[in-house]
Amino acid sequence: MRPRTCATLLTVASLTIANSSAAQLKGHYVPGFTGLQNGSMAPPGITVAVPWYFYTTDRILDDAGKAAAAKARVNVSFTGLAVSWATNYKIGGARYGASIVPVAFIKSRIEGNSLDVPDSFSFTDIEVDPLSLVWESKQADFIFNYAFFAPTGKWELGGRDNAGLGMWSNLFQTGTTVRLDSEGEWTISLLGSYEIHSKKKNTNIEVGDIATFEGGIGKTFVKVSMIGNNNPVPTRILNLGIVSYGQLKMTDDKAGPITSLLTRDRVLAVGGEGDLILPLSGWVVGLRIEPEFGARNRTEGWMSLLTIAYSVQ
Repeated sequence: MRPRTCATLLTVASLTIANSSAAQLKGHYVPGFTGLQNGSMAPPGITVAVPWYFYTTDRILDDAGKAAAAKARVNVSFTGLAVSWATNYKIGGARYGASIVPVAFIKSRIEGNSLDVPDSFSFTDIEVDPLSLVWESKQADFIFNYAFFAPTGKWELGGRDNAGLGMWSNLFQTGTTVRLDSEGEWTISLLGSYEIHSKKKNTNIEVGDIATFEGGIGKTFVKVSMIGNNNPVPTRILNLGIVSYGQLKMTDDKAGPITSLLTRDRVLAVGGEGDLILPLSGWVVGLRIEPEFGARNRTEGWMSLLTIAYSVQ
């Protein structure tokens, strides 16, 4: 989905090493929250979005890609409220934007190499994106984002009802959307994210740096109607395409004298996306579904993200 809102919606998926010296720790940024045209920014205006994220899994894969655990299926859910602001104000030739996720709730957070998780919704960590810049041209857009996650959700070492991660995270993103034809109907996009973390609260535990790559290739279908004095106006925009993501640990986790003994974790996914944009009313509805494969030292399942947004321009 084009609005930057969908790139700033979630703080889910974590790992704690209370009982395992070789566990792989998770960060705040969850792959799959952007896809088609994720190197672009929404038109100037304010967008309010409500996502519903769903992730299901019943297995954890080890260093060799074999099932390391088999337990009851776990369904992770997330919902919240995100507000983004896109402007015409220029910084270095780029349009400026910002966003925030002030309210977020999660259910069944996965917190370790175990699928024994809590099953009630709880307030989780929030995300603030104070800087989003996009350079736009006829053939391509280039974007840079900086965001941070604040530890507002409950977290304690070894806790069974943790809703947050107990740490601050800094997220840096850069990407592009390239229009492949003169009409801009076909696009290909890629967004790269790099996440670094503070130590977890009252511990020496520090999550390693994490890189995430998300993108897609799609086609835009525009319905134009004659409005007013026979002025052609887009009244319905439909984006359809193939999306994918990959996430991998770039540096080792740290826990005082103990560090990870496993190959750094990774996962890949490929799926589809469809977005319906109604420019005259301001409503946007998007659905993204991506099954995972190639996981190492982490869960493997599939995710879906349904987003309903309203834009005021």
